[in-house]
Amino acid sequence: MDRKKIRQKFFMARELRLSISLIVIWSLLAGILFTYITKEIGAKTEHGLLSFIAVFIGYLIIVIVLALFFTHRFIGPFERLKMEIRLVLAGDYQRRFRVRGSDDFYIRSFITDLNKILDSFEATCLDKKTFRQNIDSDLLHIMSLIEKENTTKEKLREALLSFHERIESVLGNNKK
Repeated sequence: MDRKKIRQKFFMARELRLSISLIVIWSLLAGILFTYITKEIGAKTEHGLLSFIAVFIGYLIIVIVLALFFTHRFIGPFERLKMEIRLVLAGDYQRRFRVRGSDDFYIRSFITDLNKILDSFEATCLDKKTFRQNIDSDLLHIMSLIEKENTTKEKLREALLSFHERIESVLGNNKK
């Protein structure tokens, strides 16, 4: 039963199914069109080795053109994404991946999910900066109390409790 659920979820990607369906439909339409053209030309000429070679070359051209078109459509955006990922890795965390109109549905969905991950990552980085800013002043205060000679244990204890409460409040805000 679990295996069936996993398999069903695996094949649920509508965008990918639509993309593959478009490849199949375009291939079939190109094949049908070329078959029609071949039939019309074949009716006017004699059948032989030359016509077989012409048909073979025609189908070969169709396959090559469709393969180049669809690989460019699928692989091209990933080359662009690799370049943009390098920029993000270099520290440009505000950068978001662009979706082009010519990008495939599945790739658009993938880019949208990547941008959500980047949003989450940027929020986490900002939370760390906020956390650091919030506790730096309290740490400096505690350090100054430790360095003073006439600081009582009670003052240190109060400062540490205050620092602990501040950390808890910041961490509590980040969990929301």
